[in-house]
Amino acid sequence: MTLEPLINASPAIQFHVLAVVPAAVIGGIMLLGRKGTPAHRIAGRVWIGLMLIAALSSFFIHTIRMWGAFSPIHLLSVLTLFGAFAVVWSARRRDFTNHQRAVKLLYFGAIGIAGGFSFLPGRIMHEVVFGATEASANAPVVAAATVPAATSPAMQIVSAAPIWVWPLLIGLIVLGVSRMRDRVMPVWRLMLLPAALTVSTFVTLLAGGLSVSGLAAVAIGLGLGLAVGWLTMRAVVTARLAGNRVMVRGEVVSLIAILVIFASRFVKGALTGIAPDSLLVPGVAELFVAVPVFCAGVMAARALAQVGFNPLARKSRRLMLEAEC
Repeated sequence: MTLEPLINASPAIQFHVLAVVPAAVIGGIMLLGRKGTPAHRIAGRVWIGLMLIAALSSFFIHTIRMWGAFSPIHLLSVLTLFGAFAVVWSARRRDFTNHQRAVKLLYFGAIGIAGGFSFLPGRIMHEVVFGATEASANAPVVAAATVPAATSPAMQIVSAAPIWVWPLLIGLIVLGVSRMRDRVMPVWRLMLLPAALTVSTFVTLLAGGLSVSGLAAVAIGLGLGLAVGWLTMRAVVTARLAGNRVMVRGEVVSLIAILVIFASRFVKGALTGIAPDSLLVPGVAELFVAVPVFCAGVMAARALAQVGFNPLARKSRRLMLEAEC
């Protein structure tokens, strides 16, 4: 780990990092701590201020250029501004259910997902955390300064991505956000998205070929995903309505799962193009197999629980009845 790349970075990047790092820490403390206390409200105001600073400062960072001086990463900055507004608006209206959803969406989306892209090879934070490569460390300063920005791995990743990737990302975000509100829907529609993600994930994995370790990663990811999905829905009461419909509570898990699946496939594709040897490291390829399967399993289990099928919930109720007897 070295701070030299950050020290030599532009003031906009330094300002951005100085806002994001404390925002990540304060946001995590708020999510884990007690809600509604004076300390929580003060920390919330500081956190929103840091998130706004981070989003606004990102518009002065142009290390990746696709549309003039901007890139798809700046779309996340725009969404961060809208998310910050949603957090403040819901808090002032004392709509604490939507407030919690908006905070989780903003934290995991802006800091988790967007922050993950900053650790791609060629980005400054990748060099800060993992250190520069030996070749770049030994290269003369003058020669490094003359290398065009377009030759950086990060720029190669973004420029090599098909143009349809970015509308797809926007569509997935809109789809995930739409699932954050309470709604009544037919059972088949509730199961459609988890089923589509599960099928597409397995088709992608089978098309690429699976080794024995890959199959083990599928089994582990699916098993953990189903367990986590059902465990998080143990206390949910199923609301079945006439016409084979169900009342679905809004949640942010779907959006996070969708973005994690997208990010894992995007990063794997990027590594295949610029650093294929990294996928040969033991455990790396299996990780890219297990992560999307895990997310698909979580969504499938939560959808099944909302229509009344949750083996873990039934078991917990049975144990409670036996204990009372």
